[in-house]
Amino acid sequence: MILCMALALTALPQPGMAAVTMPTLAISSRQAAGEGSTEEQQKPKAKEPAPASGGAQKAADSAKDKGDGAGRDFEALLTATGRTRSDDGDWLTAEEQKRLKDGWTRQDLEWVSPEEAENAKQGKWKCGDKWLSLEEANEYHSKVGKWWRLRGKHFDVYSTCKRDVALEAVKEADSTFAHLEKIFGRVPPMRPIVLVLNSGEQYNSFANGDGRSSPDLRGLSSAHGAFFAELWTEPFERGSYSGAGVCYLDASNDAGWSYGRTFVRHAAGQSFGEALDPSVETIGSLNSKRWKGEELAQAFWGEKKLPQWFRYGAAAYVERYFQDPTSRDPKSLLKWSVQNIANKGGLDPLKKVWGFEFGGDAQADAKLINECGLIIAFALDGGVASVDQKLAEVRASLKTGKNLEKALTGLEDELKKNEAKLREFAGL
Repeated sequence: MILCMALALTALPQPGMAAVTMPTLAISSRQAAGEGSTEEQQKPKAKEPAPASGGAQKAADSAKDKGDGAGRDFEALLTATGRTRSDDGDWLTAEEQKRLKDGWTRQDLEWVSPEEAENAKQGKWKCGDKWLSLEEANEYHSKVGKWWRLRGKHFDVYSTCKRDVALEAVKEADSTFAHLEKIFGRVPPMRPIVLVLNSGEQYNSFANGDGRSSPDLRGLSSAHGAFFAELWTEPFERGSYSGAGVCYLDASNDAGWSYGRTFVRHAAGQSFGEALDPSVETIGSLNSKRWKGEELAQAFWGEKKLPQWFRYGAAAYVERYFQDPTSRDPKSLLKWSVQNIANKGGLDPLKKVWGFEFGGDAQADAKLINECGLIIAFALDGGVASVDQKLAEVRASLKTGKNLEKALTGLEDELKKNEAKLREFAGL
C-alpha cells in the first residue's frame, strides 16, 4: 500500500477469548489506488463487502435475536474459560492469577518474576527474554508484533513509537474517555486496547496483512489514518472482545504529530465502541467455521446493536469535534472539521448518513465519517432540548439493554426535525 500525506492546504488546530486459534481466512488484499486529497491522506480504495449469505447472515440474525447485552454475554464466556476480572479491568488466566499470588509484578503490561525485579529497578526494560536499555528497547519495540504494551488510566496502548511518543499517545487516548462516556452513557466492561504504529508506511503494511488475510476486513484503512481492525488477534490473547482501533503517529515532523494525535483519538473511540458492542456470535464462530472475507465482514458488522453512523460519529467527535477549553477558540476543531465538509460539497442528506454505506472512494468515505462526527457534535453540544432528550434515551437504552432500536430511531427523527438548527450550528 502507498500512503501520501497532503496536509499543506489545511492547518490542523491544536487542542479474545482464552486459547483462541485463528483460522486462515480467505480475505483478498486490496490494491493500491486513489485520487488526490486536500485534508485527509490518500490511501488505497476500500472494498465494500458483498451482502452476506447462508451461515454469515444466520450468525448475524442469531446475535440480534438474543437481544441487547452483548458485553455481558462476552463476560460470561470469559468467566467460563476460567478467567477472573482483576481490579484494574484485566481478565486474568489461572496462570496469571497464580503469578500474582507468587509475587510477580508487571512492568507496563509485561510480567516480571520476583527474580527479575531488580532489572526494572535499574531502569532496564523487559523485551522478550532480555533486559535492555531504553535506547535498545525503543529499537526492539519499533517492529510490528514487538510493540510496547502500555497501561493508561482508561486504555491500554500498544505502540511501535519511541517510548516518550507512545506515552503521549496513552494520554491522548485517555483524554477521550470522559467524552465517550458522555456520548454512550456507560463505560466498557473491559479495558479497550488501541494500537499506535510509528509511520504511515508501517500502518499500511499492518492493514494489508500478509497478502492472504488482513485484520482490516473492509479495507477502511484506505479512508483515514485510523481504522478498526476486526481481526487483529492479539487482544484475544488478553481476554479482550475483538480487534482494536489502529492508527499511526509519525512524530518525525509537525504535520505527522498533529494529525497523528487526532488519529489516536479516533482509534480510541473505535475501541471504546467495540468494547460496548462486541460481535460475540461471529467471533465465537472463528474456531469452527471457515469464513469468506465478505461474509465475515457482513456478519461481524451485522451483529452490532449500534448503527455505524453513531459509532463512527462518536469516534469522529473525540477525534475532531470536541470543544477544547484550553484553546483560545474552544470551537476551533469544529470549525476546521466543518470546513472540510464544505470543501467537499457540503453536508449530505441525513438519510444518506443514517444509511452509512462506504462506497470505496476514500475521500467520500472520509467525508461520511466526518459528517457522522458533526451530527454527534450537534446532538451533544447543540443545545437543543428535544435532541438532548432523545440522546438521553439512547444512553438509557444502552445501560439497560432495552428498546435501543426505538431510542435510536427517535434520535434520528428528532435530528431530522432540527436539520436547520444543525446546519446553523455547523455554519453550513
